[in-house]
Amino acid sequence: MAETTSDPKGLAEEYAAIWNEQEFSRLSNVVADSFTFTSPTSGTIEGREDFEAYARETVAAFPDFEITVHEMLAGEDLVMAEGTLSGTHEGEFDGISPTHETFEIRDMARFVVEDGKLQEERAFFDRQELFDQLRLLEE
Repeated sequence: MAETTSDPKGLAEEYAAIWNEQEFSRLSNVVADSFTFTSPTSGTIEGREDFEAYARETVAAFPDFEITVHEMLAGEDLVMAEGTLSGTHEGEFDGISPTHETFEIRDMARFVVEDGKLQEERAFFDRQELFDQLRLLEE
């Protein structure tokens, strides 16, 4: 287990490790109670508890879900991370039956840091590319 840090880059690195290790009970070490997550597929999720539930649902549907960080830039209260998201759709997610298809998409994430914790993440990726790789139709 990585040591908890309040360094913005270290927080974002630990956050990615938590996803990859599926150790969501550690989120409270790096994510504020009022954490807000926004992505093209989830919309906006407010609060660490609701976000943790979303993360657990995600890895239940995509058990091999992985975040690969290619580059990270950090300032005093802002982190930008470019990476790849990948996984295999093996379980129901948001009412969608498993397709057993894999995906690998580029992702850009913007994190806001306040009081030594991640306060906000905005993830940017091509939703249609994800749906195409999973063989889902855009509704």
